[in-house]
This record gives sequence, C-alpha cells and structure tokens, in this order.
Amino acid sequence: MENTSSKTKVYNVIIMDRSGSMWDIQKSAIQGYNEVLGGIKADAKTYVQTQEHFMTLVLFDSTSIDNVYWNEDPAKAAILTSETYVPGAATPLYDAIGQTLTRLEKELHGAPNVSVIVTIITDGLENSSTEYSLKAVKALIQHLKDEGWSFAYIGTDHDVDGVTVNLSITNVVKFEKTEAETQAVFEKERRARARHSKMMFEFDAAMPCASASERRAYRKRLSEEYYKED
Repeated sequence: MENTSSKTKVYNVIIMDRSGSMWDIQKSAIQGYNEVLGGIKADAKTYVQTQEHFMTLVLFDSTSIDNVYWNEDPAKAAILTSETYVPGAATPLYDAIGQTLTRLEKELHGAPNVSVIVTIITDGLENSSTEYSLKAVKALIQHLKDEGWSFAYIGTDHDVDGVTVNLSITNVVKFEKTEAETQAVFEKERRARARHSKMMFEFDAAMPCASASERRAYRKRLSEEYYKED
C-alpha cells in the first residue's frame, strides 16, 4: 500500500453560486468548472509522489447548500452537467462560506503539512444568509489566511471590489457575464491551481525537512500571489 503520510495534503475547495441569476451563464459555468476539475485531476497525477489531492465542491442557493463532494479523490469527482447544476433562488453567500470553512477547519485541526485553496465564485451580493454574518465570515477567513490557507474570489454583476475588501480576500478576478469571459476566468483559475501545485512540489523538493512554520510561511506567500502569471 502506498505511504501517503509524508505527502502534502492539498485540499481543493470551490464554493460556487447556484442562484437564479447564474442561469445566464449556466452552460459556460459548467464547462469552466469541468476544466478546472480536469486540471486538478491532472495535477494529482503529476505530483502524486509528493502530494495527495482532495476535491470539495459546494453549490449554494437559498433552497439548500449542497456538498456535491467533500474531500473526494479527484479521480472519483464527477463533472457538472445541466442536470446537476440548475440555478435558482437567492444567494446565501455568507452561510455557504461560513459552513464550508467551519467544517473543514474542524476536520483539519492539528493536521500537519496541509495546503488549502478556497475559491468562491458568484455573480451576486449576499441576500439570504441566516446563520453567518459578514463580520463572522471575515474573521474566519482572516484567521485561516494566517494559517496559510489560500482564498480567491471570482465575481461578476456586483461590487466585487467592495465585497472582497469586506471579506479580507485579495486574490480577485472580475469578469463580464459573457460566455467568452466566463470561460476565460475559469481557465485562469485552472492555471492558478496548477501553478500552486507546481510551486509546492518545488518547495518540497528543495526543502524536504522544512519545519511546520517554514511551510506555513511559504503557503502564505503563495496565497498572496495566487493569480500571478509566470
């Protein structure tokens, strides 16, 4: 049996809006997400000697917040289709973020050598959360950033800059709600995750005996330049 205890555990998390306004870009959002998933599957194979990848997809609207898969082996993670991604209802953005991060933090508490990459994708403002406030979500994100977690935000059709400042997220991509731009931002996300995996691989190769604090510092540096293009 393969020994995975010394590998970097990479937790790929996507929290994706499924509210009614996403209907306009349903097809391109599905295609874009599937390309990102394909990239994660490829990275998991490329860096299998030093990394173990996990995939989480959370779809949210005001009728439900659904963990389509949670810390799944990327090879087993299913693509989205027009049957599994059907936009409708309102936008409980804070609840979707808060529930996901709270659960994952609890599950990973004390785990050594983990890298967590969280991307939030939405086309609208918060309008229906009942459990988490902006203040609570911002504090949670800031705490996890201090632990070396990476956060990114892809947004359209709302004040993306204002929202991300309020959430303490600095890796931000804005796009126009067209098929071409939707596909382009998902491609940017795919490249960012590929670069992150590559940089972690190079760090592990150069510093195999790095301390926990050295790894955390490096992950924080990677987080600050998530969308940097080589």
